[in-house]
Amino acid sequence: MARVKSSRYWIVYFHPANLARKPQRLLPLGAILCIVFFVFLDRQRTALELTSVENEIKTLEPGGKEPNPTALEVERLAKEQSELAKETSRLAHEVEELVGILKRQKAEPPPAPPPKKETTSHVQATTPYATGTNMQNLDDLNIDFEGWVDVEADVARRDAVKRAMKHAWDGYERHAFGSDELQPISRRGKNLFGGLGATIIDSLDTLYIMDLKDEYERARNWVAEKMSFDKHFECSVFETIIRVVGGFLAAFDLSGDPMYVDKCKILVEKLMPAYNTPTGIPYNIINLRSGASKNPAWTSQASTLAEFGTQQLEFVRLSHVTGDDKYARMAENVIKYVTDPAANRNRQVPAGGRGLYPLFLNPISGMWTNQKISFGAMGDSFYEYLIKLWVQGGGNPALQRYRQLFDAAMESMMAVLIQRSTPSNLVYVAEYDRAGLVHKMDHLACFVPGMLALGAHGPQAKTYLSLAQQLTYTCVQMYSRQPSGLAPEMVNFRHGEDMVSGASHNLLRPETVESLMIMYRKTGDPIFRQWGWDIFQAFEKHCKVADGYAGLRDVRSPNPVKDDTMQSFFLAETLKYLYLLFDSSDVIPLDEWVFNTEAHPMRIWNRNHSYIN
Repeated sequence: MARVKSSRYWIVYFHPANLARKPQRLLPLGAILCIVFFVFLDRQRTALELTSVENEIKTLEPGGKEPNPTALEVERLAKEQSELAKETSRLAHEVEELVGILKRQKAEPPPAPPPKKETTSHVQATTPYATGTNMQNLDDLNIDFEGWVDVEADVARRDAVKRAMKHAWDGYERHAFGSDELQPISRRGKNLFGGLGATIIDSLDTLYIMDLKDEYERARNWVAEKMSFDKHFECSVFETIIRVVGGFLAAFDLSGDPMYVDKCKILVEKLMPAYNTPTGIPYNIINLRSGASKNPAWTSQASTLAEFGTQQLEFVRLSHVTGDDKYARMAENVIKYVTDPAANRNRQVPAGGRGLYPLFLNPISGMWTNQKISFGAMGDSFYEYLIKLWVQGGGNPALQRYRQLFDAAMESMMAVLIQRSTPSNLVYVAEYDRAGLVHKMDHLACFVPGMLALGAHGPQAKTYLSLAQQLTYTCVQMYSRQPSGLAPEMVNFRHGEDMVSGASHNLLRPETVESLMIMYRKTGDPIFRQWGWDIFQAFEKHCKVADGYAGLRDVRSPNPVKDDTMQSFFLAETLKYLYLLFDSSDVIPLDEWVFNTEAHPMRIWNRNHSYIN
């Protein structure tokens, strides 16, 4: 609780002894004196000018010695008199504001002791969530932890999101149809994924769900007639799977059109050479035409955890719809290898972190090459897929190994990485490297609340959902504490500060609205819809342009500059999750569908076997 300072604080603050001990306090004092001095001079100048103006006006009266000025000159002088008076008042007001700020300034806190190493969950020992969040208590919500809440559509807000999707799609179709992404300000396309039409594939299911029938049909016809995988292009195996393979499977599950499965099989066969390693861990990069595979130099030839651990949902579904188990076997063997204790002889994790995994693994030697741990970039979706593979298979006992791995990861995350800021008690997910905790949180990590809500079953259900509430609030604060109302790419947490913007750009990312949608469907708490609406309005205000939406270069500005890129995931994920947040729960019900990490929904079924066991 903040201390209330006495009236003596103002005197003590500028006491000579304190000024000698802390000379930096002379800066605000000097600033006040300078402003007061200049205001005094300005008032003197204003008084002289006002006197001059009054004398000139007097010459208009009968008997004046000077010739009368014209009516226009009289009007000018009167206007100047009014403006000078306003300026004097404004300067005086600024001085009063500065003095008030300095009076409210807190005393400098003493240096904080180093944080103690935590070996138990922060969630168990603290209040359910930060005060002032407007969230309802879990006990008051009467939640069925084994199911989902029935909610009605907010039609007006849902349709506003639909109009935004149509606006984004129309701009892409006008200026970049067939390209991977649109540059909405330059009004042209660009290809970062080999010209596979990433925005078309990413948008198929969104268009279908929103009942944009004509737009969907044109997108579907482009895939059927013009899409080609014969590309002399080095593509990301991970990005191609989550966007294109996932997009095809979702379009098939929604529409039943077998064309998507045929395309999917052709593409996946082209990706197979990336898995030809001694460990079965795939390379990150492959040439679609030649099959030549490699890892980027910046990873020191290692594969990254999120990339090789975020393919299983798609390949398991592909095996199910084709009847060919080779895809599921290949993908699940990756998880089996990574989590096998025999393959983890050099894995180093902090105390209490046995369920966590480093970010880099060499696919040739099978050795971990870096000990950094993160739920942000390069680590995030590995953990997401552990629980989603269990959900995808209907929670069948044959998939219990995934559930065990997920619970172990969450236990370790709560013991090692979950931290609280001061003074607002915000809960965040830190990172870890050899030197210890790194107090930063990527916006990417804002998927964690939704992941926890998906896993809120069994003995840990209430603990998971309580933590999900707290983390959701922190992620929303990433938005509401910026002048633009939109979140930066990452934030830092420092002693005495709740969050400080790190990388301050915004790429139209979806993770927070993803968690808001899942949390609303799990709890029915209307605050999650309101927070989502606030975020959507900020996108509309700052990111919308004549031909789509663009990211922002610096969210710390109230009028941020745009970056001229409309990411395909804005249509695939951000707008889809916002639409589903405001739609009724019988549209893509979460007990029948599971989303891949690119928000492509795939059907849940009762899967009775797994290659991980």
